[in-house]
Amino acid sequence: MQVDAVIVAAGASARFGSEKLAAEFGGHPVLWWTLSAFQASDAISRIIVVTAEERIEEVRELAKEAAPKCDTVVRGGPRRRDSVEGGLRASRSRYVAIQDGARPFVTPALIAATVAAAEGKAGAIPAAPLTDTVKEVRDGMIVGHPDRSLLRAVQTPQVVLRQAWLDAAATSDNDETDDGAMLSRLGLECVAVEGEPDNIKVTRPIDLILAEAIRNARGRR
Repeated sequence: MQVDAVIVAAGASARFGSEKLAAEFGGHPVLWWTLSAFQASDAISRIIVVTAEERIEEVRELAKEAAPKCDTVVRGGPRRRDSVEGGLRASRSRYVAIQDGARPFVTPALIAATVAAAEGKAGAIPAAPLTDTVKEVRDGMIVGHPDRSLLRAVQTPQVVLRQAWLDAAATSDNDETDDGAMLSRLGLECVAVEGEPDNIKVTRPIDLILAEAIRNARGRR
């Protein structure tokens, strides 16, 4: 199965302090690395990037170099769900892989595995076991002790049935933190795929140091 990919690159980068997708490591911007991974994946037929209106031309130029499969760049919205919806409406495939633009180390292998796992289901999401103990905190007090063995940190790409996501979004104007949560509005659940430890999301400036270390380690391998 081949699917369209929607790369979400319209966030405000509030925790980073500047435009994180334009920040460079290894000689290229973060977004360049993400686009390159999807370009290299045989599971992806075309790429749509959703970005801020003022960056559309810049992203088009970047895509010419990094991802010839990228034939569409559209304007994002104020919330994640608005941006994802814009990308889904520009896509054409039955399933769509939705990717955070700030995850530059996603691999073609993980993309292919997630696409394959989604077929015949509502969707598929990469998820990695947690290494830290997690507590539930309310008003400064620890009130819950979840079983860590049942918890996972979800990653992208999240591959979903395009129309199911749009139908779920139509049930409420509220935002969701990820696409699996959106599908759950309709009682649909996604299958979990084993995530990759270095499929990190660049969120803070210190993450660029980690990104360079991962790039160097991959080069040695």
